[in-house]
Amino acid sequence: MMLRLVNLFTKRKILWVTAMLIVTLVLWFFPPSLIIFPRNVTLTWTGVPATSQTITWQTGRYINGSQVEYMELIDNLHSTTGAGSAQQVTTDRGMITVHSVQLTDLKPATRYQYRVGNGFFWSSCHTFTTAPTQPKAFKFLLFGDSQGNSYDLWQRTLQTGYERNHDAAFIMNIGDLVDIGLSYVQWDDWFQAGHGVIDSMTVMTVMGNHETYTKEWKIAQPLLYTALFQLPNNGPATLQGKVYSFDYGDAHFSILDSQLQEEAEWIPEMLPLQQDWLEKDLAGTNKPWKLVFIHRPVYHNRPSNGDEDLRDALTPLFDRYNVDVVFAGHDHVYARSYPLVSGTWTDGTGGGPVYITTGRSGKKTFSRAQAKNWNAMYYNPLEEPNYLTVEVSEYSLLIKAFKLNGEIIDTWDKTAKHVE
Repeated sequence: MMLRLVNLFTKRKILWVTAMLIVTLVLWFFPPSLIIFPRNVTLTWTGVPATSQTITWQTGRYINGSQVEYMELIDNLHSTTGAGSAQQVTTDRGMITVHSVQLTDLKPATRYQYRVGNGFFWSSCHTFTTAPTQPKAFKFLLFGDSQGNSYDLWQRTLQTGYERNHDAAFIMNIGDLVDIGLSYVQWDDWFQAGHGVIDSMTVMTVMGNHETYTKEWKIAQPLLYTALFQLPNNGPATLQGKVYSFDYGDAHFSILDSQLQEEAEWIPEMLPLQQDWLEKDLAGTNKPWKLVFIHRPVYHNRPSNGDEDLRDALTPLFDRYNVDVVFAGHDHVYARSYPLVSGTWTDGTGGGPVYITTGRSGKKTFSRAQAKNWNAMYYNPLEEPNYLTVEVSEYSLLIKAFKLNGEIIDTWDKTAKHVE
């Protein structure tokens, strides 16, 4: 009898392994339009972080139904099913379906377990944690450009930052997530590199110029980026999914779109639209910390001048509304400015925003970058990528930049004005 049970168990195990191998081969060799199981599960916010969670995933074009089955992690008896929406998205590798569900009326500061599917084909189980109702100290992870011809180094940087900072509340990526924004293969590689992280920790993104590039290195609308990431829709109508804001704890986050040249054909007035929106956005918050995220730096580290139109249009608003830090990417270096007001600075204790270029989390480097006279700190991560942690409390803001190997590149902190 025991021998029969062992043989039965062995046969079932062989069948299971064989089935998984078949699924793997299908995913590897067949077009994405034939995928049946949920793939590339990703957490974002489109609502209030304390009481909502948005979950997005992909399947082939023929899979209908978008469901999330979820429960509090301490409750193994009662689950709830939330239904969402799906859209057919045309890619260079065929039609896929992008599913999205926004869970609402969640309990603050609560850990949930969930899985996604259509009632028949389900993902594995993942978890997420909602934000607390009352502001308290928190940390988030910040990654510079993750683009490359492959995403193994992005995977190492992301996974390393995550492993060292399990107490982080969420992730920000500053843009140029992929090298070719209209290549589904690159997006699939990017999401797969984030498996185990972006399905457990919310990731909020900034759009970069490479999100608009085709495989022929022409410019197109960033349709894959806006389809694959569900983000707040509180920006200008023609820039939804690319310009938005949200609150977490004691900080207000404003995300901008710096791709004026790439998107001018479709949105010629995108800079004045963002000026108007940003002024209302910053004037309308009472959070003690104001953080802005934009892909192209308004104070850059390139050999020649550039993006003065962004600088002229946006920095007066940063000054007027007491923005604390403006984070950017694009130059693939880590650089921190002195506090600047109207483009001038005195020393590290002056007033005005600090401008930080976040470095690179992927393979691409920029050897021609150079330090500028407004830089209080400059480092070009040619040898290995880097990431940042940002710690926010009512009283202080602490930013640290780390090499992949754990060595600290830079530390900068600021005390809130009302406790100075």
